[in-house]
Amino acid sequence: MTDNKQIAKLFKELKIGIGEVSNISGVSQRQLRYWEQKGYIKPIDSNSGVRVYSFETICTIFFIKGKLDEGYTLSAAYEKSKSAYTKSKIIRKFFHNLVNGVEITNEKEAYGKILLGDNLHINDADYQVVGIVDDNGNHFEIKKKK
Repeated sequence: MTDNKQIAKLFKELKIGIGEVSNISGVSQRQLRYWEQKGYIKPIDSNSGVRVYSFETICTIFFIKGKLDEGYTLSAAYEKSKSAYTKSKIIRKFFHNLVNGVEITNEKEAYGKILLGDNLHINDADYQVVGIVDDNGNHFEIKKKK
């Protein structure tokens, strides 16, 4: 099994009980049960009767908690969480479908180049789009294909 598949499996199968989620998120168990009643979060079905949450639900809990701390109402925080989830799903799809390769240029600094696409066609010439992370920050280069 590749590292990516193992990580995906970890995120898919990770389950944390309500007590621990409450401890790490700062959201009381009573509040979590209320959010469940409102349909904002959903525990994983468990035969033991103990509420456990998936990684995805835990992320939603942290997002909602952050928005509540910023002064949003619970319903507004939940709506923002749905929008943020959809945006992150679009970003994941974009990069999953588009990234063809990553070249590490400086492992210590975590610098590198990402080939974002090699199908850009301008004025009868073909180009590649490369995302770069280096001393200058994050930027793009468009290179003519040879």
